[in-house]
Amino acid sequence: MATKPVNLIYGVDDKPPWRIAFILGLQHVFTMSSCLFIPVIIAHEIGGSFDIIQSLVCFSMIASGLGTVLQSFNKGPIGSGYLCPHLNGPSYLSVSIQAAALGGLPLMHGMTIVTGIFEVLFSRIVYKLRSFFPPEITGLVVLMIAVSLIPVGVSKFVGIDYSGDSINMKELIIAIVTLFSMIGFNIWGKGKLKLFCVLIGLGIGYAMSFATGVISHNEYTAFLHAPWFSLPGKGTHLLSYKFDLGLVIPFIIVSLCSSLKSIGNLITCQKINDEKWSNPDMKNIGKGLLADGLSVTISGVLGGVATDTSASNVGLSVATSATSRIIGVYAGFIFVGIAFIPKFTAIFSIMPAAVMGALVIFVTCFMIISGIQIIQNCKLDTRKTFVIGLSFIFGLSAIILPDLYSRLPSWLSPIFASSLTLSTFLAIILNQIFHIGLKNKNIQQNEKVAGAYNKNSVLNK
Repeated sequence: MATKPVNLIYGVDDKPPWRIAFILGLQHVFTMSSCLFIPVIIAHEIGGSFDIIQSLVCFSMIASGLGTVLQSFNKGPIGSGYLCPHLNGPSYLSVSIQAAALGGLPLMHGMTIVTGIFEVLFSRIVYKLRSFFPPEITGLVVLMIAVSLIPVGVSKFVGIDYSGDSINMKELIIAIVTLFSMIGFNIWGKGKLKLFCVLIGLGIGYAMSFATGVISHNEYTAFLHAPWFSLPGKGTHLLSYKFDLGLVIPFIIVSLCSSLKSIGNLITCQKINDEKWSNPDMKNIGKGLLADGLSVTISGVLGGVATDTSASNVGLSVATSATSRIIGVYAGFIFVGIAFIPKFTAIFSIMPAAVMGALVIFVTCFMIISGIQIIQNCKLDTRKTFVIGLSFIFGLSAIILPDLYSRLPSWLSPIFASSLTLSTFLAIILNQIFHIGLKNKNIQQNEKVAGAYNKNSVLNK
């Protein structure tokens, strides 16, 4: 049974009062909304109308919200029982655009369903792969999840959209004030001030953005005129699917990469909720991946974009010292409800980049430390040192030198396009290679010990 860490105000099995759970869920909703730009980009790439964009966003929110609720289940075969919210998966962006360009949204939705079914099947056998995920590799995965958040967080923090742009001082000041507001209330705040430190910081960031004109008059007007209720998908063609065998391999590779990221997020959830955590519970992870796979499948069926577990939200739960699964239920249903309320959707749609960057950096700090702590708890030897070191080095190369792997075959590009997936694949492969002969060596050592013991027994007789 897990031992609740002393630093948590509300642990995974605790039940906060509904008002507090609602506000904490709302904090997570703001973080979950940070990836709503993904369906917007996909719709723009194929020349989609406003109705198409709204449909993609709303149905993606519904799937993400339902996935978050399923993930919170702690009984039965579905759900890890942890606060591990879902959002639109950045890993799926490139293949989703490719599918939409080839066969429109019906092909993207059909291949998303295929991806979800693959993850559901993978979740049923992942518990047998325990040897592939020793603590040092899981710690590296958690660390690289945090590292993969750095480019997007820092670029938004300093107000840069493209390489070579000059720093936007106005947005930088807003980001600094927002970040240090969150940090200040987290360090020196007590009780509800600490719990709601992110929401307070977001409020300050929004207020500054409106006062300085970062939130434009048009954006504010769009918010004012947005209706209070609307059915998602109005005016669009729903329940239309296509499939393409040529896209199966790219989508499955991306699904596997996304699953590895979810494994890292779920392992982090296990660690932060158990003071005496030592090894990952792979059966629990399998239940979590099943919830993730069902969320992806639901998104494809409804007409949304593939979903994924959110590292930022896991970091947020650590930062606020509140990891209750009840918060996940509230966050999930709030996210689903907002899909029917364009007025609320507009609030997230106009979130300033500087505020978003401050939020990402805030939660990334906790993710980095969590990954380092997992690695430090392992008894590192030469083999493990090379597994972690080489994987970390080449994983970082995907960020430092983004064009280094640009000429690889298209079916390999999903692995090398992300520092997280590259380092994870390398770690798994190197771990198996460097352990060649280790089993035989251990057997020989055990035989020597047994022989010496028998010899002493005979002499004693």
